[in-house]
Amino acid sequence: MTKTRLFRAAAAGAVLLSLAACATPEAPEGGVRIDQQNDIHPALNSVRVIDAGLARYAGARHEVKSVLDVEGVYLSTTPTGFRKVTVQIRNKTDVAIPIEARASWFDAAGVPTDAAQSWTRLFVQPQAMVTFEQVSARLPSTQYYVEIRGAQ
Repeated sequence: MTKTRLFRAAAAGAVLLSLAACATPEAPEGGVRIDQQNDIHPALNSVRVIDAGLARYAGARHEVKSVLDVEGVYLSTTPTGFRKVTVQIRNKTDVAIPIEARASWFDAAGVPTDAAQSWTRLFVQPQAMVTFEQVSARLPSTQYYVEIRGAQ
């Protein structure tokens, strides 16, 4: 790796770290687009399409060709203190798609607090958006991981 590339990579890392430090835990989180994921170790507080028929991951930069798009992801707290994740999913095709989604919950250290919840069936109309919501089952839950697949 050349010195210029190494310097650019270090600078990009420093910018990302400084942006992450500015985030507040109660602020709604912006959607993590599915093309920013990798298929080896998905990040917490993200949404992942796990069905190869809906998203095909390719290349070293984890480019993806997807029929779905994550328009927004919001983390909120219910009146009883439990965390709720809301995901807006857009169908980019001209065909209706039946999908299933589920959330897993983790504490602030990334330790699982809830087992993956059951799959919720959704139906996304052509060129339309659908909303998936799920509430954590335990109070220490602060981080989520949402999986989306084609309906089984």
